[in-house]
Amino acid sequence: MQKNIKLIVLNPPSPPYYDVCREWAGGFGIAWHRGKRQDYGQSDDPILQPCLPYVSSILSKEGYDFKVLDCQRLKLNKSQVLKEIGKENPDIVLSLIGLPSLRKDLELLNSIKETVSNTLIVGIGTTCRVIPSEVLLNGSVDVALRSDYPYVSNLVDLIQTFQQEGNLKYVSGVSYVKDGKPVHTSESVELDLNTIPPPSYDQFEPDGYHSFFTDIRGEKYEYVPILGSKGCPYGCFYCPYPLGFGRKVTYRRPREIVDEMEYLHLAHGIRGFLFRNQSFTMSRKHALEVCDEIVSRGLDVAWFCEARVDEVSREVLQKMREAGCKRIHFGVETGDPEFIKFGKPGVTLEVTRKAFRLTKEIDLWRTAHVILGWPDETLETVRRTYEFVLGLDPDDVNWNTITAYPGTKLYDMAEMNSWVLTRDWSKYTPDTVMMRGKNLTAAQLCAAKREITRDYVRHKVKRLLLEFASGRRKLDLSVSNIKAMIRFYISQRS
Repeated sequence: MQKNIKLIVLNPPSPPYYDVCREWAGGFGIAWHRGKRQDYGQSDDPILQPCLPYVSSILSKEGYDFKVLDCQRLKLNKSQVLKEIGKENPDIVLSLIGLPSLRKDLELLNSIKETVSNTLIVGIGTTCRVIPSEVLLNGSVDVALRSDYPYVSNLVDLIQTFQQEGNLKYVSGVSYVKDGKPVHTSESVELDLNTIPPPSYDQFEPDGYHSFFTDIRGEKYEYVPILGSKGCPYGCFYCPYPLGFGRKVTYRRPREIVDEMEYLHLAHGIRGFLFRNQSFTMSRKHALEVCDEIVSRGLDVAWFCEARVDEVSREVLQKMREAGCKRIHFGVETGDPEFIKFGKPGVTLEVTRKAFRLTKEIDLWRTAHVILGWPDETLETVRRTYEFVLGLDPDDVNWNTITAYPGTKLYDMAEMNSWVLTRDWSKYTPDTVMMRGKNLTAAQLCAAKREITRDYVRHKVKRLLLEFASGRRKLDLSVSNIKAMIRFYISQRS
């Protein structure tokens, strides 16, 4: 006999001294240092977790009594979270868990267990999928869901088993502890996005989240991430995307994608969107159909996306711009011709140059994501990458040091060669050196990154001022706007 239950869907607050986004890095999450905040909370506007509307949709369809508690959006501290959950007294707490925030996420969930002792705490996220034993054995999490993004494929099975007081061993894709040891059931099938209902925003407000600029002097847009497809078949040896999103690529129907955008635009006034596809242009046909659907409805929206340099063309880029695309984030990774062969198989440096030239001609903002610290990295290859990036002339650059995420081939390689410098997961984020390579120490890599980042900032600011002085850039800005543009580049210093 089933019992009526109440659930809390929890996105925990960021841990002390950090803001986290538990959705980036394939769902492992990324952390940014925020030195002054000593309690759990949120310093900057958070990024909406796309799994929240999907979980809401599944629970609504099944008729469950639930509440979404996005502590990051509400900027709740620890005592406020405990008070809120104590008031609701839920039977199940379904909580996101990140990798860099793992220890503090577990500490908070321990406190929740002390507050509502009879609640079942269920962890979700890529961290639970990849290292479930560590999640289960270091805190009060009762069940770890190992489903792929957006973590809903086995959710109803789990809840029904709990309602019927059944045995978890019959639920695929979960882990739990029995007699002090982790038990892992059979893997769940990778989710096809077209087999689940569309995301629901009825249980929370989709505003008050992060914003993006169309360019360094352009309009600012609060945005909502849209999951237009899921899965990455490429399997780059360092990349966590296949771990969190799966390798099987599934595409939502273009009409349903734009239905979601139109609803958010008309009902909530949202004009900004991020296509959270692992690469928006992975399927040329699908990308064009989505753009055509946006254009045919006359939606006045702005959006940005990630794309691979070997998947863009003039036709696709022009159609994207017509449909409201303002920015594209490209994984440049390296400027070394040997590293690119294994860092991004199938891509050459010339292909990257061509993609950046085309995107500039179409007048889209170009962000280059660069990785430093490859296993064979030297000071010479770092400088080679820097010179290559300068030649691409991107609008901004995200300089990262390589992170060996658990479950990736790189992590296994780093373990085997004793390159791992720390097993403190809070250090597993692109701003921290967590592994060394064959040639550079952590200190050498940090110094090299700091030097090229500062050189890049000086280059961009100098070029900006020269463009104003020569008249190549129109002087139609106020002094405050010019200062803001300069501050934009200065803010990119490490």
